Amino acid sequence: MLINYFLILIVLLLVSGLTLDAGLLEWKQIALQTAADAAAQEAMLCVARNDGTWSSNGQTQAAQNGFTSGVNGVTVTLANPPTSGSYSGDSSAVQATISQSVRTVFMGLVNGGTATVAATAVAKVLPTCLWIMGQNSTNSQTTLHLSSATMGLGCGVYVNTSSGPNLGVDGYSVLLATRIRLQGAASNNDSSGTVTPIPRFGAAAKNDPLAYVASPVFSSCTSTNTTLNNGTFVMNPGTYCGGIEMSGSYVTFNPGLYIVTGGLNWTNSEAHGSGVTFFITQGGGSSYGNVYMDHMYDAMSAPTSSSGGGITGVYLFYDRTWINHNAQNIYIGNSTVSTDGVWYALNTGMTFNYSTFTCPNYCGLEVDNIYQNQASVYGYANYTPLSGVSPFHYEDGTLVQ
Repeated sequence: MLINYFLILIVLLLVSGLTLDAGLLEWKQIALQTAADAAAQEAMLCVARNDGTWSSNGQTQAAQNGFTSGVNGVTVTLANPPTSGSYSGDSSAVQATISQSVRTVFMGLVNGGTATVAATAVAKVLPTCLWIMGQNSTNSQTTLHLSSATMGLGCGVYVNTSSGPNLGVDGYSVLLATRIRLQGAASNNDSSGTVTPIPRFGAAAKNDPLAYVASPVFSSCTSTNTTLNNGTFVMNPGTYCGGIEMSGSYVTFNPGLYIVTGGLNWTNSEAHGSGVTFFITQGGGSSYGNVYMDHMYDAMSAPTSSSGGGITGVYLFYDRTWINHNAQNIYIGNSTVSTDGVWYALNTGMTFNYSTFTCPNYCGLEVDNIYQNQASVYGYANYTPLSGVSPFHYEDGTLVQ
């Protein structure tokens, strides 16, 4: 009888010990997963900013959560792109894997005294390609207004203003994006418009995601009052004072940086070129000027690197010092625009009127406000031409695995 009691006691102790070991491993698994999630998200945000320290920053985040690679049997591995799973090969995603060899007590009877616990997390950049900065707090116009228009974006929308009506989608317009976030809480949608997904209001204010881009510097004029009328022309990079006017022409722009004062006035023409950046500024006796396109076919692309003298990923750059919120400052009317690149006009408005605006790979708009009337705007976020890196160095992301 006494032997039976001892046997029962031993069995109870073993069961209790195994339960404690299992609890320890479960707790360790939760802690590892928390650290892997944090490491993946931190590294992903660095990748979105084109920050080469993404791996070391992920390692640091894991260490801050209690798991330092090489210490106490811990191994931390980060990969961009992920090497396994559903997002394998996706350059906009980061995989974090953390494992640790854990000493057990009672499980040691069957596994040698140690067990390996591991956790994996994948975080993915969710690009935003439409940034409405709305810097003019006294502006009574709707910051993003679609009237009998369609805007379909394979990326996110962010409206960075908390004053006045910040979203208007009327006249049976359609706004479709991967997500829509607005800093403010006001909108003036009428029942005829469709917005998908439902906007999230009250989002945090954000700074200029292109603030890191250095502004070109005006020097001296290489051409003045350039007129391209009724012919075929080839243009070279330089400083064009007094603007560039074209009418009834076919114009090819060679790769590089075009510094323009006095604006662009293009009508009834075709513009072609790759690796091109236009910088709109003042100087040489001319003010900033507007960008005006009417009955145009614009098929150009921004530089994919800085080697040609332009700005990587940026097609149009309005001087940040010009604060003029009129939506007519950049006007695209009765035109077809097909460009890869960012249109960057931090303090300037933009109008699409009876036009189609799209891009083969990626589009980006960062402007003060947009008015879109009976026009179609389609944007994408395939940054393959830019080595998979978004030019907007302030992106959102989420855990996807």
